[in-house]
Amino acid sequence: MADAECVERIGRGVPEWNAWRAAEPDAPADLGWANLSGLDLDGASFARCVLKLAFCRGCSLAGADFSEAALRGINLEGCDLRSAVFRGADLEGAHMIGADLTGADLAGANLKLANFDGAVLRDADLTGARKLKAFQLLRVAVFKNVGVSPEILEKVREKSPELFE
Repeated sequence: MADAECVERIGRGVPEWNAWRAAEPDAPADLGWANLSGLDLDGASFARCVLKLAFCRGCSLAGADFSEAALRGINLEGCDLRSAVFRGADLEGAHMIGADLTGADLAGANLKLANFDGAVLRDADLTGARKLKAFQLLRVAVFKNVGVSPEILEKVREKSPELFE
């Protein structure tokens, strides 16, 4: 369960949250199971935070930093995740249905069973993503200039050629 103090702090806005994270980078930040739906959290620092099963549907998280965060099962459906950083994050089972991941950095992230249906993957970096399978990318809305392994790229091209037209 989410730490009530963390939920209250993020609810006060990104400047206060980021100031706290900068002042106390090793303080536990648990937002697991928190309902953050619809909040404007652009540029928030969630590096190494726990957001397991958090409900963030429709949030604006452009430029947010989720590096090495625990995000298993997080609901990011319809979120603005442009230029967000997920380097080394655990996104196993994450719901990113219809999310805009333009310019997002998912290098080295665990993407096992992450759902990208209807997502925008333009200029996104998925290089070195762990446990990513081609079938996860077959129903994205946009797949342009994505950094991904040649094997996955070839399988996506073979199964969903319309993404390359």
